[in-house]
Amino acid sequence: MTHPAFQAAHPDFLRLFPTGAAPECLGRGYQAGEGPTYVPARSAVIFSDVAGNRTWAYTDAGELKEELHPSSYQNGHCIDAEGRLIACSHGQRALLRQEADGHWTVLADRFEGQRLNSPNDVALHPDGSLWFSDPSYGLDKPEEGGTGAPMELPGRWVFRLAPDGTLTAPIRDRFKPNGLIFARPDLLLLADTGDSATYRYRVTPDGQATLDGEHFRVDPGKTDGLRLDEAGRIWSSAGDGVHVLSPDGQELGRILLGQKATNLCFGGPEGTTLFITTSTEFWRVPTVVQSLKL
Repeated sequence: MTHPAFQAAHPDFLRLFPTGAAPECLGRGYQAGEGPTYVPARSAVIFSDVAGNRTWAYTDAGELKEELHPSSYQNGHCIDAEGRLIACSHGQRALLRQEADGHWTVLADRFEGQRLNSPNDVALHPDGSLWFSDPSYGLDKPEEGGTGAPMELPGRWVFRLAPDGTLTAPIRDRFKPNGLIFARPDLLLLADTGDSATYRYRVTPDGQATLDGEHFRVDPGKTDGLRLDEAGRIWSSAGDGVHVLSPDGQELGRILLGQKATNLCFGGPEGTTLFITTSTEFWRVPTVVQSLKL
């Protein structure tokens, strides 16, 4: 019998989950859950409680433990081409990398002499570059580390940090850029939480990006974080949980959590567990798919 949390809009949706699958809440009591990323070298998912100024680790052995406190209000994460954890820090207004001994290196905190706003989410391109969104939530919201400091940059952009350390701002036409993921080396999907749509950008080998139109919207709510599976299907956070869409943005079904999901990732020993953060909780859902690998 299919669990009532799985709401199918297309027959293919239910085939994405093993028989008897059900969402399971692993943790509660967070203030602003965000940024889950699976780190294979540690066999663990790392996620943020932004307003709690903490990060947490959930291991493959089932241990949930506090990671950093204070965390400099970390938000989104990814791993780089060498498997190291990358973090967006509201508190430091910077993109950070965790080294093997645990300390953090600032990768980018200024652009053309001006401080970044508050890096929010980050994605790895196959060429090794890191693309990250930089809205101003970490300046505007005291609960996310905001001090009321003014923006120094003239906009809220998406930046590209090249493997050689060169920082550029290829996307400057969004209001509040947020979650982002590469569908192909030449195609970026970017959520804008300012107008509740997710957009397509064509990306060139030299790191330029051109708007190619709106790709999809979720309802209720808006896309904050998103991931792609190995078939290119889109797994998007939404106001009622997680929406799964075809590669061209048509809804296949929903995982209903009864609350807004903020972000998600695939991980676990087989790479088939979907981990989800909401504002106050941390969930997992078994699937039969893995994350897209470019």
